Amino acid sequence: MKKSDYAALRMRWMSAFGLALVLSGCGDKGQAEQTQKPAESKPAAQATKPAATPAAAPVSNSPAVATLGALSVSQSDLEQLLRSLSPAQRQQLTANRAALEQVVRSSLAEKALLAQARAQNWADKPEVQRAIQAAQEQIVFRSYLDSVTVPPDTYPSEAELQQAYEQNKARFVQPASYRVSQIFLAAPFNDAEAVAAARKKAADLIKRARAPQADFAQLAQENSQDKESAARGGDTGFIPLQQVVPELRGTVQRLKKGEVSEVVQLPSGLHIVKLVDLREARQVPLTEVQVQLRDTMRAQRQQDAARAYLEGLLNAGTVSIDGKALQGAVDGAK
Repeated sequence: MKKSDYAALRMRWMSAFGLALVLSGCGDKGQAEQTQKPAESKPAAQATKPAATPAAAPVSNSPAVATLGALSVSQSDLEQLLRSLSPAQRQQLTANRAALEQVVRSSLAEKALLAQARAQNWADKPEVQRAIQAAQEQIVFRSYLDSVTVPPDTYPSEAELQQAYEQNKARFVQPASYRVSQIFLAAPFNDAEAVAAARKKAADLIKRARAPQADFAQLAQENSQDKESAARGGDTGFIPLQQVVPELRGTVQRLKKGEVSEVVQLPSGLHIVKLVDLREARQVPLTEVQVQLRDTMRAQRQQDAARAYLEGLLNAGTVSIDGKALQGAVDGAK
């Protein structure tokens, strides 16, 4: 396979990956932080009825991973995709069978759409031809520029890597992270009666939570009115202080490991928090960031080289700009 074909295949698969996120509801939902307000869900838009899938002949002798009528995604297609990804992306995708299958399904949907477009000679439309030409020129431009500006394999050297690490050491400090559990009692601050009742209940819960052998997680499961966090015993997992809502940061920061706070009132209600564990801030050693740092240095070196190369092309002759024609283009675009 030619390099250009390989690049096109990778772009196509990455497009399918993006489509997979759309079809699956924009990806997996991350675990919400208990100390942050959850976003409101929005009604899904009504889907339109898809057009019939056009017939298309398979284009590979490789075994089919998935088929849709005459359309197929071959095993070699999938292998090409996986090889084109970074190790981290590949591991993430292969570890999630549902996500991998969704990418395959999305690729079939893309092939079906392209088959419909080809049946209507869509690529012959003038605006599409212009877009193809522009895309082709950009691919050639970027490919050639990359080829003449890529840093040597020996860059950066171990000494250069160490020097860059020392000069940017402050950027490689992992902040302290706090594992907090909480009990939330809903009580809008403008409802005096609800606040009074919640404070009475909170006082009792704090007393029980501070008792010897108390099980804070069980108290949270049984009493917290934030259902999501209650299901986990109020546990947030380890989070940096900056991810804790501002009103609770001071309280969390002052707590000792295993200590239960006093009541903290927020507009939405009352919080009782317990510091389950603490990881102190630490300097991340070079061994843990050298791959990332090397990639960053190489990218920066290539970016600088590309800028210098383009400036050199302009400096090779005299650039003349026709002000009248320039203004005419501006006016014509209005």
